Amino acid sequence: MEVIPLMSGFNPKNRKLTARALCERYGVVSKTIDRWTETGILPQPMRINRYRYWDLAELEAFDRIRSTARESDNAA
Repeated sequence: MEVIPLMSGFNPKNRKLTARALCERYGVVSKTIDRWTETGILPQPMRINRYRYWDLAELEAFDRIRSTARESDNAA
């Protein structure tokens, strides 16, 4: 997974992921990432030139919410 520090002076709290890294992380194609972003499932990315970068901390929160939802669905 490609993690890109965008600011000088690496701070692990500021790690960003590219769209390609998101595809690898979630095992989906780029169109799915686009759809999840448009529908608000994923947080809005930061845009630099034509490229999109997602905050790793926000994605980890998204993962926790998704896993909690799955657990509650399985419990029902």
